[in-house]
Amino acid sequence: MMYRWRKVFQLSKTISKINFSFLNFRYKLKERPDTYFIVLTCFVLSMIGVFYYYYFQMLGRLYDGLSRLGLGALFCRLTLFAAAMILSIAGAFLLINIFCFSKDIEHLLLFPVRPCDIFTSKYITVILFCYGIEIILLLPVCIIQMHYMGDISVILTYISAAAILPHIVVFPLAVLVTICLKIAMLLKRRRTMLAVTGIIVYFAGGMIGVLLSNGQIGAERDAYIRLHPGIKLFCIILAAVFICGYYYLSNLVIGKKYAIYKEGRIRSKAMEYNSSSKLRSYFKKEYQTFFRDPAYVINGLFGIFITPFLLTLSFRISADAESIEQIRALVSAPEFSFYAVLSALAVIVLTSAINAVASSSFSREGASFWITKIIPYPLKQQAFVKVLFSTSISIMGIIINCLIFKIYFNYSFIQIGVISFVGILFAALWNLIGVFIDMKRPKLEWTNETEAIKQNVNVVLSVLLCIAVSTGYFYAAAKMLQNGFAAGGVITFLLCSVCILILLVCKGIASHQE
Repeated sequence: MMYRWRKVFQLSKTISKINFSFLNFRYKLKERPDTYFIVLTCFVLSMIGVFYYYYFQMLGRLYDGLSRLGLGALFCRLTLFAAAMILSIAGAFLLINIFCFSKDIEHLLLFPVRPCDIFTSKYITVILFCYGIEIILLLPVCIIQMHYMGDISVILTYISAAAILPHIVVFPLAVLVTICLKIAMLLKRRRTMLAVTGIIVYFAGGMIGVLLSNGQIGAERDAYIRLHPGIKLFCIILAAVFICGYYYLSNLVIGKKYAIYKEGRIRSKAMEYNSSSKLRSYFKKEYQTFFRDPAYVINGLFGIFITPFLLTLSFRISADAESIEQIRALVSAPEFSFYAVLSALAVIVLTSAINAVASSSFSREGASFWITKIIPYPLKQQAFVKVLFSTSISIMGIIINCLIFKIYFNYSFIQIGVISFVGILFAALWNLIGVFIDMKRPKLEWTNETEAIKQNVNVVLSVLLCIAVSTGYFYAAAKMLQNGFAAGGVITFLLCSVCILILLVCKGIASHQE
């Protein structure tokens, strides 16, 4: 038995290295670093430090505000709820990638290992990654609450919660994905589609349950916080119970044999030649390349479409009907309407900044990148078509956000118009920056489609840079409002400065040497 579990953990270590290339960062340190690597590492570390500092500041202000209102006990519940929401989305994202898109199982099945060993190893890999996310999210929360309360038992509360929370979130999703993969094996088709559909149904059911509860969820969430420290310590042991439980459940569902059937179809008709403009042809090529591969769709659209649903769900859970009506009244109030517009713009700008479609546009070409240099279409014009395509994807997310702002928060049509126009300009700027970064140094060597997006340094660099610019704009707008600038002046500043940045980045792309 011990040998079997040692084999499972060794497999999880191997699967982690296969799916997360940043775990091999230590090998980069042994090589002779070049200037690009040093500058990039220093920039990423400095940006992470800045964000973490402001994260500490935001949590401290939140605790102070709740303490003044006599709601200090609510701080732990809110932070654990936020962590659970982030882990649910990240867990679903990781499960789809590791269980469906990763090609390692095709090779692992050749070895004398049980299918349940492979599936359990993948489950452990997802859980370990969720633990990493939890450490980043909950460590500042634990430090701040322990500092204000002066009670060391807070550490035990957060350690026990962090140990069990990923399993509570990921375990039902993993079981559901495992069942869907078994059904796909029996049907010999639609492996990814069934897994994605199962996860969507799970989240839709949870959202419907929350909406039907009418916000009557409060006391049961405080029950864990009030538990005896000994019982909280026992919750840590439940993490091992979840792993063992998934092992036997996967063995029951999958059985002794598991096979992967290639998805796809053979065209029976020859393709007809259609004459069209270069712009239309290249845009169609980008559209087909992106949407024909589920790995690109899931990874590329993750940050664009998930924020609107999280926005409504978080407000619906954390606020009752009276609070929501108060928010709607504030949105329509003349003295607060402009602040409501800025708040909505902040959501849209940050959502558009988390965009992997543009910053992986050239990397997705992979081994066929040489074709971009021989077709009768200049590389800079290809880059602008990629910007146009990725911007059209971002606009879809902006439309969904604006619909939620209109239907759920009762924004006026004038407010929606301002939000849409300014948001589209910011989205165009972020896509230009992403394409420009990926154009300079694309990642063309990859064996798995998800590596072009999920493990691409250009994506990380683009997101960090766009969020840094967004933070600068928020700070400048706040200072202008403090100094008495009118709403029209702030909007004019945003429009003019964004247009100038767009022109500068366009000039950089146009002057790129092929």
